[in-house]
Amino acid sequence: MRSETSKHNEFDSKEGFEIREPLWAFWVCLLATVGCFVTFFVFCHLRSQNKISADTVFIGYIFFALALLASVGLYAWIYEKLTYFDGVYKYYNAFGKDRSASVSEIASVKILTVYYPTRYGGVQSKIRIFFYDKDKGVLIKIIDDGTLSKNETFIKSLKYNRIKIIREEKYDY
Repeated sequence: MRSETSKHNEFDSKEGFEIREPLWAFWVCLLATVGCFVTFFVFCHLRSQNKISADTVFIGYIFFALALLASVGLYAWIYEKLTYFDGVYKYYNAFGKDRSASVSEIASVKILTVYYPTRYGGVQSKIRIFFYDKDKGVLIKIIDDGTLSKNETFIKSLKYNRIKIIREEKYDY
C-alpha cells in the first residue's frame, strides 16, 4: 500500500494520509485487462470473417476470462485503501464492508506475521493487521502484503496517537 502524503514519509496529524497498493499493480492490471480484451475481440473478428475455426475461438474466451480477472484486480486497486484523517482510521475494503475506528476507540494494533513452508522448501509469510478496542474486540482487520506494516507514515501515526503496537510472529510448520 502506497503512501500519498509526502516524499519523506512524514506524518502530519492535521493533513492525514492515504495508503494504497503500489502503482505498479495498477499498471499491470490495466495492461492485462486491455491486452486480453483486445485479443478477445481480435479472435471474434477473425471468426466473423471465417479466417479461424470455431474450435480456435475457445482460446479467445480464455483471454476474455483473463480480462475479467484482471479487471477485478483493477477494481480492487482503485477501491482498497487505508486513510487517516481527523483522528479516524478508515479502511475501504474492495470485497467487504468498509470499517472505521477513531483514535479514542483503538487500544492497540497487532501486526501478525505467519510464516509457513512452501512446496519447494522455501518459506512464505502472511501478514494481518488488527485494530483492537479496549475489550479486545476487532475494529478493523486488514490483509497486508507487507507494504502497510512497513509503511513509516502508518507506524508514525500510531506512535503519535499513542496506540500500542504489538508485533507477533507465528511459525506454521
